[in-house]
Amino acid sequence: MFLTQEYGDEVKSSHLMVTAGASQALHMITTVMFSKDSIVFVEEPTYFAASMMLSVDLQMKVIPVPCDADGINVEELDHLLTKYRPAHQRPTESKRPFWAFVYTVPVYNNPTGRCYSPSRCRSLVEVARKHEILLVAEDVYNLIHFGEDPFPPPRLLSYDCPADPDYKGHVLSIGTFSKILAPSLRLGWVEAPECILLHLNNSNLVWSGGSLNHYASKLAAAAMHLGLLPPHVHFLRQVYKSRCDAVCQILRDGLPDVVTFTQPQGGFFVWVVFPESVDTFEMLKFMVDKHKISFFPGICFSALGRSGNCARICFSFYEKNILLPGVKAFVEGVKEFMKLA
Repeated sequence: MFLTQEYGDEVKSSHLMVTAGASQALHMITTVMFSKDSIVFVEEPTYFAASMMLSVDLQMKVIPVPCDADGINVEELDHLLTKYRPAHQRPTESKRPFWAFVYTVPVYNNPTGRCYSPSRCRSLVEVARKHEILLVAEDVYNLIHFGEDPFPPPRLLSYDCPADPDYKGHVLSIGTFSKILAPSLRLGWVEAPECILLHLNNSNLVWSGGSLNHYASKLAAAAMHLGLLPPHVHFLRQVYKSRCDAVCQILRDGLPDVVTFTQPQGGFFVWVVFPESVDTFEMLKFMVDKHKISFFPGICFSALGRSGNCARICFSFYEKNILLPGVKAFVEGVKEFMKLA
């Protein structure tokens, strides 16, 4: 009921399973449904911790795909899928129905804050069906939306419609209570068609414990049954929107004209783009040394060593009395660094 009300789209309980947070969910999906040598396609840029988990911890072959303002480049993805698809695929295994997957953050993206357009979502689902791959959407920021619309942009899963004649179920959504209740609970969920959840629920990992976080799931269930969670989420939206508005106003008023950003309509991050000549990793060292402030340089989010002229600013952690002076110092530091460069 809670997710149906907040998404503005029906969510069936039979399509949900509890996880120990979003990172654990991604790890479980990958290890249960794919082998170590499987291929995963990621956005360029993408969330660095997920990319490192897939490439370093799980030793998968990670292939970055360029993105634009509407999302991942589907034409390029189609080309890469054709290129990397095994020439002689084995018959579909019961535990591994997909030969590859795409990891994406389609709503209030980390790090860029962008949202996929509806047409891009539809095209992405078509490509997934064509190439028999799974789309893993990390929908962890969706409920932190700032616009006038009472609902966030539709999640990618909603475009994989069961009424379509070629529907088989190619999209999985990862959610978390970390962003809307408490990170320390380590509680989240996977939403997927029953044909996909069957693989996860039948895994030895889940079978052994019966649930991935018994105690925290009971706490969250009680909060929802008592009606405590919706007003809390509404409160969080107001808090984060106020911080985002204030941060973007400081950036808008203070940054040089050659530095650009798009104010996000939800999520936690502002993606700042500098001229190509600016190295934000060197800028970070300058900022830490002189102004005692930090940010993530764009190169951290690139599997190709790109986005070196970008920076991700996070407005979710600190309250305004700490956050805003830090952003003002960032603006002044940018001006100083660009003069030195």
